[in-house]
Amino acid sequence: MEQYIHTLIPVDSTYCPEPVQTGAFFDWLLRQRSFTLLTERRWQPGLLVMKPTGRSRVVARLATGEERMGPEFERAKPESSKEIPRLIEGALHYTAYASGKWLSDNLPITLFGMDGEPFRGDYLCNVSCQLRPSPVSTSAWDLEAGPNTRNVPLFGSKHCGSTDGVGIFPNPWTGEPVEVPHAGCARFWVEFEFGKFIYPHIDKNFNILSPVIVGEVEQCFQTEFVQGCHFF
Repeated sequence: MEQYIHTLIPVDSTYCPEPVQTGAFFDWLLRQRSFTLLTERRWQPGLLVMKPTGRSRVVARLATGEERMGPEFERAKPESSKEIPRLIEGALHYTAYASGKWLSDNLPITLFGMDGEPFRGDYLCNVSCQLRPSPVSTSAWDLEAGPNTRNVPLFGSKHCGSTDGVGIFPNPWTGEPVEVPHAGCARFWVEFEFGKFIYPHIDKNFNILSPVIVGEVEQCFQTEFVQGCHFF
């Protein structure tokens, strides 16, 4: 496991927001004093909207160099969050994305290094809203922890089982499965992607994101969310 991605998953697996709601979420995010948009490096594009073109292309896994066929995406870089609703209007599949950092005086979550000590300093964080044409798996399995004995579908795969099913996620420290009701499938979810090799402490659930942020997300999208994770 490397990159930790915390997910907010609607209890209603078929939930699909209006474009103006997604735009309003990014309006709120960019108003936060504690979140700063970054456009400093190639992998920090600032605001970005990606939609599949319907064509395929050869992509390589960064870790292994293994090549495979994957979807081709068109990319648009909005000048402001006000442009996002127009860019996703009518889309059944999109990623709306903001690369930035959370300042250390008001962090959304507490993360720890591999030595078990709290990670100090600002948190690099990519925040995104993800929409798919139909519910996909929002569960995840830690392959490093051993065989997938629970037959957990891959995150993002179409084989997510019952649309009201339990989500299964790995404890980042032990690899033990953690079950979260109503978190197994979704058409839409919100991601908070943090840096490499820093993870939260998990007990019996993933209810660790700032309640203020969760409340704002639920207010913006007018639906209830539960929390899970996956890794990149």
